[in-house]
Amino acid sequence: MNVFKVPVSVSYLTGRVLLIGAISVSPMFLSQKKDSLKEKAIDEVIVVGYGTQKKSKVSGAVTEASLDKLTSRSLSGVGEVLQGKAPGVTVVNEGGDPNGSPKVNIRGLGGINGETPLYVVDGVVFNGTPSINPNDIQDISVLKDASAAIYGARSSGGVILITTKKGKKGVLTVDFDVKYGINEAWRLKESLNAAEFQDVMYQAYANAGKLGSLPIAFNPEKYPDGRITRTDWMKEIFRTGTIQEYNLNLSGGGEKSRFYVGMNHRALEGILLNTQAKRYNFRVNSEHKVKDWLTIGENMYYNYSDGNTADTKSGYTGALIAAMYYPPNVPVYTPTGAFSGLPIDVAGGYGDMINPVAYLKRINIRNPTHEILINPYAEITLAKDLKFRSNFSQTFKIGNVKNFTSRVLEVGKIFDTNNLEYQSNNTSTALAEQLLTYKFTAGKHNFDFLAGFTFQKTVEDGFLAKSFDFRSEADVFQHLQNAADTNKEVSSYRFKQALVSYLARLNYDYAGKYIISLLGRRDGSSLVAKQNRFANYYAVSGAWVVSRENFMNDISWLSNLKLRGSYGILGNLGGISPQAVNPLMTRDNNVIFGQDPSQNIAYYATTRPNPDLKWGKSEQTNFGVDASFLHNSLSLQFDYFVKNSKDQIFNVSLPSTATYNNQYVNAGLFQDKGYEVGINYNGKKTGDFTYSVGVTFSQLKNTVKQLADVDEIFVNDNGVRGVLKPTRIKIGDPLYSFYGYKTGGIFQSQDEINNYKDANGNLIQPNAKPGDIKFLKKDGNTGVLSNQDFVNLGSPYPKFSYGFSYNMTWKNFDLNIFLQGVYGNKIFNGMKFISLNPGGTGQNYNMDRDILNAWTPQNTNTDIPRLVHGDPSGNYSKVSDFYVEDGSYLRLKNLTIGYSLPRELYQKLDVNKVRIYVTTNNLFTITKYTGFDPEVGMNSYGVDTGRYPQSRSFIFGVEIGL
Repeated sequence: MNVFKVPVSVSYLTGRVLLIGAISVSPMFLSQKKDSLKEKAIDEVIVVGYGTQKKSKVSGAVTEASLDKLTSRSLSGVGEVLQGKAPGVTVVNEGGDPNGSPKVNIRGLGGINGETPLYVVDGVVFNGTPSINPNDIQDISVLKDASAAIYGARSSGGVILITTKKGKKGVLTVDFDVKYGINEAWRLKESLNAAEFQDVMYQAYANAGKLGSLPIAFNPEKYPDGRITRTDWMKEIFRTGTIQEYNLNLSGGGEKSRFYVGMNHRALEGILLNTQAKRYNFRVNSEHKVKDWLTIGENMYYNYSDGNTADTKSGYTGALIAAMYYPPNVPVYTPTGAFSGLPIDVAGGYGDMINPVAYLKRINIRNPTHEILINPYAEITLAKDLKFRSNFSQTFKIGNVKNFTSRVLEVGKIFDTNNLEYQSNNTSTALAEQLLTYKFTAGKHNFDFLAGFTFQKTVEDGFLAKSFDFRSEADVFQHLQNAADTNKEVSSYRFKQALVSYLARLNYDYAGKYIISLLGRRDGSSLVAKQNRFANYYAVSGAWVVSRENFMNDISWLSNLKLRGSYGILGNLGGISPQAVNPLMTRDNNVIFGQDPSQNIAYYATTRPNPDLKWGKSEQTNFGVDASFLHNSLSLQFDYFVKNSKDQIFNVSLPSTATYNNQYVNAGLFQDKGYEVGINYNGKKTGDFTYSVGVTFSQLKNTVKQLADVDEIFVNDNGVRGVLKPTRIKIGDPLYSFYGYKTGGIFQSQDEINNYKDANGNLIQPNAKPGDIKFLKKDGNTGVLSNQDFVNLGSPYPKFSYGFSYNMTWKNFDLNIFLQGVYGNKIFNGMKFISLNPGGTGQNYNMDRDILNAWTPQNTNTDIPRLVHGDPSGNYSKVSDFYVEDGSYLRLKNLTIGYSLPRELYQKLDVNKVRIYVTTNNLFTITKYTGFDPEVGMNSYGVDTGRYPQSRSFIFGVEIGL
């Protein structure tokens, strides 16, 4: 149902309004007044830093995320809520693991330290992403430009302001929602069947001239059993999972007190065997007007989560990769019910590999996490328009991990040891805020002042204990003291940090036409040395509401036109390690020293302290336009921005003569610039039919401007099996760009090879054969191929991201369509190194069926090189654009169809509402990427070695209102 917003003076919300400071009124109530409402600008109130502001008077780039049909979807967290819903906010899923969290970036990556948004929920600043129930979210505002500087040292990545649901005056209302559905993989890769595998490997050995060393496993005469397909391993590791979610909300209140209670349970089975996630969430929000001058309230919630997750990132033992290359002639189980291994007589011919079903079913990880928030507050009216607010919060996050790793004794890749690991990771954060606000008007001059002091302290502590060799793997024996090996690993840690802040803001406008905002914040952090402890942040923004000028009165088609601009300096604490200024000491039991040298215990630091270190900052400039047309039916928001991230924290290696291994220093400059567009249209009601359309579009270009005394940095921690390392950080290019050889197709003849020469007449690939990849020399280079011929092959971060929403109601039916996508990003498909490379990894793995399209003299129209064992020409061992694929996609993220039952069917039951609905997620995906799924994420900088894919889900739900 469409919702109109009417400005009122209250600060509480009704059940489903979109914005603070507004109440929602249904179209039925407004049917007689709709035309008059469209004749005037509806002045919404939106959440900004430490308060609210009329939307017409906002001069910064503040965007509201569209939350249409949010409660009909089953979402894991805040990241999924934001995907495609706000221009300038890019949400990239890190695969589809049910325990994973997407990466959220506002206006780019920021720099080498990365920038994650700062989350503020009901005024409480969170460390990390809050674990709140999406069903409890009332509205979301995003501070994208210098206006975020009101949050100082942690604001350079933008600020996400979340308001949860509040109680409303009136009788007690109860809303119950239940969902049940299934998950399934939307696309699977296919391996060779047993006969194809044997034939392909036989041919690969023959083409390499190695038939004399052909393993028995691939000789059809000696091992006919190898031609019998017993298992489709890809289908064996996937399953149809289930989704269950239950929400119960209670809301009510009287003249003095109002409350909201929300309860949630969600259980999700992943599409891979033995992967799942579950959560329980409980929230209580209440507010009480004790006196005319005193209001107190509290927000409290508890969240519990747990789950099992599978490793799908490893190029050695990742579950999807293992299923791709495991021999199809091997059954899942032996006749006795044990997990099968490779046939022992021919196992050496296949190589070391694990039974992927056994790996998944042996996962035994318990990871219960508890998050608790207690947030009391009080607001005192000291005088007319002068208010004082005291806000306190205490957050606890308690995480425990129990991970038992079983023995793997099946022939193939044997691990004949087991171990048990316990971890405890606890975080406690206390926040105190004291805020003073004052508003006054003098004629057409309007002033709004904010001043405040905040203090936040965080304590982190934890331990790790690990023991080895459990003679029995039964659950009852999985305790540290039952290990047979007396060697144990034990460690613990404790970190403290504090942040003290002083902040102020002045908003001024003249007759609502000329607007200016000045804000500043001074932060002091314990993470840096004393002399650098404090830093200042500030922003200035202004706006001109052109549509309120007299010369615009006769333009009836233009309802509103506002021009905005802002500039400011914001902070980034993200890259500072607790060891940067005061490094921890490392214990060594084998240091020889003394007058009579002997073995002693010594403590020393490996990181050189840097007392001059300071945190990073970003300089941000924004120009924007807000416009609405056709009596506010059509609205447009456009922003152009430039963000320069400076003084990044680099962990640089020191020479061996320096005593220390490394040191943290300030260096570097990274730039993000681009533009964003948000469009919304509310169609004219025709009879029983209403509709609305929303579009978001964001363009971004990231450039590395400066580094720490080098021109480029090689990223070595995200390659493929230690062979392919494509990622670099290089001045002049986007962050984490792929570098490798450009290719020129496949050599079709020996003449092509002989004629492929450098400027000096030397053969560039003298050992190539027809069917090999042609690697191009960089312009102007001569000699043999080398890393000097590498060129930029693209960036894993999208150039464009977009979303499209369509909402429609007709009589009792409602429809929501949400499409989301990205364009211009590249994915390094590392699976090709394993699944198209016969014997090139040193192991004889099974392969993707695409290998059947390998080049032959009779099959020349292909991009897959010739079939040859061992990769003698380096077709696969060279980093090249052969691996780099277009990661763009368009995905139908959500489709919901609902029907509200006629009231006469249930009014005797004293029920207010019954709605049934069907919703589907990821119904279809349009992409050129050939891997499992294009949403591989940025944790591995776009390198895909078989990432857990997104699932397609079908959910049936019922909403009941009492």
